[in-house]
Parts: sequence; structure tokens; C-alpha cells
Amino acid sequence: MQCPNCGAELEAGSIYCSVCLQELQIVPDYDPLEEIIIGQDPEEPSKPLEEQLKKDSSREKDERKSLWQSKTFRQILLLSTAIFVCFGAFLIGYFSMGRSNSYSYQLKKGTELLEEEQYQEALPYLKQAQSIQEGRQGTDIVPLCEMSKAYEALEAKELAVECLWKAVALEETARGESQELLELYLQLMELLNETKQTSLVQEVIDTCAYDAIREELLPYRVEKPTCSLAEGVYHYYVSLELDAEYGAIFYTLDGTEPTRDSARYEKPISLTEGENLLCAVAINKKGMVSEPLVQIYRLEFQYDPDMDEED
Repeated sequence: MQCPNCGAELEAGSIYCSVCLQELQIVPDYDPLEEIIIGQDPEEPSKPLEEQLKKDSSREKDERKSLWQSKTFRQILLLSTAIFVCFGAFLIGYFSMGRSNSYSYQLKKGTELLEEEQYQEALPYLKQAQSIQEGRQGTDIVPLCEMSKAYEALEAKELAVECLWKAVALEETARGESQELLELYLQLMELLNETKQTSLVQEVIDTCAYDAIREELLPYRVEKPTCSLAEGVYHYYVSLELDAEYGAIFYTLDGTEPTRDSARYEKPISLTEGENLLCAVAINKKGMVSEPLVQIYRLEFQYDPDMDEED
């Protein structure tokens, strides 16, 4: 061992250099392996790194398993699930309510079903659309017109006419006299004809508030024919005279409903012996057909034996 100051040889265990009297600092040798061994539990031998990692991983799994099995964690999980379900239900209800209160959605859905000829399914949507916007300024009449089509397809004739008539009144109140109002009145006339409710034509004309439109509607008037003789049983030959204020009269004597191809009334009708079932309608130039006049006549001639003796 040499003195770090003068380089003289030192005796083992010396504290001072005998030559330069420099105090010596003794530094022990450092062994990292020895430090690791000293730091370990003497009862626990050193283990390979891989085995230690496995142990740590197993410990983490046990901790997670313990967490899942804890009562507090299960309660928190159930509460979170309940909150999530309630929030989802709220969102569904919110959007459903938004749709149910949306005029455009209800009308679009009803119109689509109507085009697919699902008339019964279309009606609730159209009714909801009408209900949403009813009473507002500038109310749309489309839902009522579409409802009228659905009812007509379902053979609910009175309801079909009621919806379209209501649409006419609504248009008249909201926007007044216009070409659109006239066209709506003409649609109503056609519907009355298609549903065989032409007896209401005069009433519709009378309720119209505008002279110009009333003039356009007058040619659509048609009335059920009248007959000069009441129905019943007769013991002599009779002739029937028919009359209708608007349009030409067509008739049958077998009970079938007349058309333009049936016999046209031009002179009194002579009945034959037996039963005669008269059915007559008036058809005007607009093609409107009146309600039918239906009457039964029976001609029965009594037998007189004295007439045979005279022969």
C-alpha cells in the first residue's frame, strides 16, 4: 500500500504516512453482490426474476378477484347499471315524445302508410298531425284531406265526407276566397258523388260564403226523382210519370240501380201485370248521380166469372 500523497510504502494498518505525515483515509472495498445478499431476508433465498413476476401477477389477480367479490363494489355496479338503464329510458322517452309532438313526422309517417295502402295504420298518425297543428294560424289542411282518402278506402263514407268538408271550412276561415278553396270545393263535390251522398250538394252550396264559388258549384246540383203515383197494389193498368229538377232520369223496373246505359225516361212508364220494382236516378251534366228513387208496384186483376158467360 502506498501513500497517496508522496508515494512512500506504508505499513499495514498505518494511519499516518511515516515520510510526509499525511493522514490516510481507509475506503473499504465495495461488493454489489454482497450488498444485495445482505439486504435480503436470511430465511428467504434469492429467486429468479421470472418467478417473482409470476408471483406479482398472481397477487394482482387475487386483488382484482377480491375487488369483484366485494359487497361494496357489487352495490356500486348495480347502482351504476340502474342509472344507465334509467338514462337510456329517459332518452328513448324523450325522443319518442319529440316525435309524437312533431307535426312533420306524424304527417310524413301517415302519408307513407297511406301510399302503401295501409289505411287503418295511417289514420292514427294523420289524426295526431291534425291535432298538433289544429287551431294555429295558417293551419294546414293536408292531414284532413289524407284522412278523407283513408276513410274513403275503408268504406267509411260519412267520415270521408266529414273530413273533407271540415278541410273546406278550415281553408275558408284561414285563407278566404282563392283558387285553392274552389278546387277544394270541387273535390268535395266529386267525393259526394263517389260516396253516393249527393243529397248534401245543395247544403254545401248554401254554406259557401263566396258568390263566385257558389256560381261554380251550381251545375253540380242534383236531386232524387219524384213519381206521380205512390207505390202499392193496383187492380188496373197504371202509368208512372217521373220528374227531376236537375239532370236526365234513367230507370229500371227490375230493382237494379240505373246507369247511363239504362232506359232514359222520356214519356210515362206503363206497368205490366205482376210486380214492378221501379228504381230511378237523375244524372246531371257534371256526372253527379242522385240518390235512387225505389218504389214497388203490384198490378193484380180480379177474375170476373160473368165475363166468361158473356163470351
